[in-house]
Amino acid sequence: MIEYTLDWYNGEIFEGKFILGFGVFLLISAVLFHIYGNLPSAKALLIPLIVIGLFFTSIGVGGIYSNSKKVAKVEEIYLQNQGEFVDSEIARVEGFQYLYPMSIGISLTSFLIAIGLLYFVKNVQWQAIAIALILLGSAFAAIDYFSKERARIYYEKLISE
Repeated sequence: MIEYTLDWYNGEIFEGKFILGFGVFLLISAVLFHIYGNLPSAKALLIPLIVIGLFFTSIGVGGIYSNSKKVAKVEEIYLQNQGEFVDSEIARVEGFQYLYPMSIGISLTSFLIAIGLLYFVKNVQWQAIAIALILLGSAFAAIDYFSKERARIYYEKLISE
């Protein structure tokens, strides 16, 4: 069972690295758009991309840090009481299932607001915010796609234990 738990946490760390990389990519893109962009719309992307870039960078760093600390302790906790460990992991996995529909809602809301801004508002700053919202919604959907599958597989292994 411990192998599946370690796989879970290592998957979370791997996902955190991708989220961090995406955040850094957005930050670099913001700066490059601002420096090399010669259109007002390119310059307008600076702040929106920095905001979501910092958001994803902090999520990535936090995920890598917290899950790395948990990996160091999980085997010790498992060896102390295997049955209790499995029960606590089942409760933990069940406890965050509400996040998946919520993040899909965030993605949908981001897309709808972005479509409204792109269609109805002709201000480049608001349209830059719309582009950032599309990136935010897309990233949330992609993160959930993999996280939900990993959680389902891990939960099935816990239940069968």
